[in-house]
Amino acid sequence: MSARSVTSALDGAQALLLDVDDTIVDTREAMVVAGTQAAAAIWPHRPDEHRAMAQRYYDDPERWFPRYASGDVAFEVMRAGRLAEVAAAFGLAVPDGAHRSYEEAYAPAFRRAQRLFPDVPDLLVAAEGASLPVALLTNSAQAPTEVKLEALDLAGRFDVVVTTDTLGFGKPDPRVYLEACRLVGVEPGRVVCIGDNLEWDVLGAEAVGLRAVWLDREGRGTSEPVASVRALDELTAVLDRRFGGSVVDR
Repeated sequence: MSARSVTSALDGAQALLLDVDDTIVDTREAMVVAGTQAAAAIWPHRPDEHRAMAQRYYDDPERWFPRYASGDVAFEVMRAGRLAEVAAAFGLAVPDGAHRSYEEAYAPAFRRAQRLFPDVPDLLVAAEGASLPVALLTNSAQAPTEVKLEALDLAGRFDVVVTTDTLGFGKPDPRVYLEACRLVGVEPGRVVCIGDNLEWDVLGAEAVGLRAVWLDREGRGTSEPVASVRALDELTAVLDRRFGGSVVDR
């Protein structure tokens, strides 16, 4: 989409609603790094395949994570289902105690692997300079979200953080977008939802009256008539032009 469509999305906005995973945080790489170590903990005899196992766990071909986000299965059931799918795909058994061993290896590695995308800090500064509150809306649970924010020194940075624990389900259920707007204190038509998932962060948000911008970091493109950017820097530039420059320069 053109820069004008992004400008239109931000024109008159009173709050930003940011996705977390693979929008502000490189969750894909963190999960693959942590999953590689966790796979090694339970299947040490297959060292050449540990990263591929972790990648498959992230890819989630049986769509366990969307089932969790919709409230159909519990977090632990989702994690166990993904691990069982990986084992089946690689012709492996899930040994006794595998889930505990996996989580014990995964958790510290996941915390260490947290990385903020480099275009995030400037966007937060620009939003602050524009007096726009920034809330988070994620389909992850509260506990792993807190791990990410603490590891990145962002704990307490956002007054509103809506996770699947908030209502018991996540995007694209219409109620979670409206709850996030209610908590941030801004009507949906003045809130801009920004994220990497076209269905959850853009189409779902627009369906209930929010504005939205798709973060298409990989340049996949879409036929959907949505505003999109390749990097958050493009949003930062619009905010800086609209509000007279970043507070960093003042």
